[in-house]
Amino acid sequence: MVKNTVIVPVGAKGGFVAKQLPDPSVDRDAWLAEGIASYKMFISALLDITDNLVAGEVVPPADVVRHDEDDTYLVVAADKGTATFSDIANGVAESYNFWLGDAFASGGSAGYDHKKMGITARGAWESVKRHFRELGVDTQSEDFTVVGVGDMSGDVFGNGMLLSEHIRLVAAFDHRHIFLDPTPDAAVSYAERRRMFELPRSSWADYNTDLLSAGGGVFPVRPRRSPSTRTSARPSASRTRSPR
Repeated sequence: MVKNTVIVPVGAKGGFVAKQLPDPSVDRDAWLAEGIASYKMFISALLDITDNLVAGEVVPPADVVRHDEDDTYLVVAADKGTATFSDIANGVAESYNFWLGDAFASGGSAGYDHKKMGITARGAWESVKRHFRELGVDTQSEDFTVVGVGDMSGDVFGNGMLLSEHIRLVAAFDHRHIFLDPTPDAAVSYAERRRMFELPRSSWADYNTDLLSAGGGVFPVRPRRSPSTRTSARPSASRTRSPR
């Protein structure tokens, strides 16, 4: 509530968890299809208990006992990882004949693309520049090292790592990979990050490891096996760059 209190009349940030999704490593299309079906169910549930406007008159939802006043204002805004779901949400709203129509969800083909515009990252970057300026460093003209959480497919981290050509990203991780580049070349790594940012559904595994400095690598994040299920050791499949 605090983060989104500036949204009129009042806003909140939340999420949903789909507990029975197929394994994406086995069938990504099935995983995505089930995620979309779950999202449609979630949006439908919201609209099932929301007042509608029909010809300017408030129409309460059928079979719903209301203990508050009329309230027809409901807007959803997909966040990181689901920005493309805005069109899906708008489609559900239109199937309900909800009065907002394709304005029900921001983003998608009928709204702001948070990743493309980099709205959140640009605001955060002003704080970064101010912080470094107080330390006597100009982030737009001097190289500086960065350790981050995220990957180049994300809207905030991805945009942020492109807001200066002098970023030397030495380490980053997300739920899939750990990225290490001990002594990166700022210009070379910037160009590679931009390529990944523009690559649909990219991950650190898409990084050209030939561009990594000595000792760098992209390492998959795997859950630890218990002793009873541990198999014989095999060479790591991680992609690394050996010292020259």
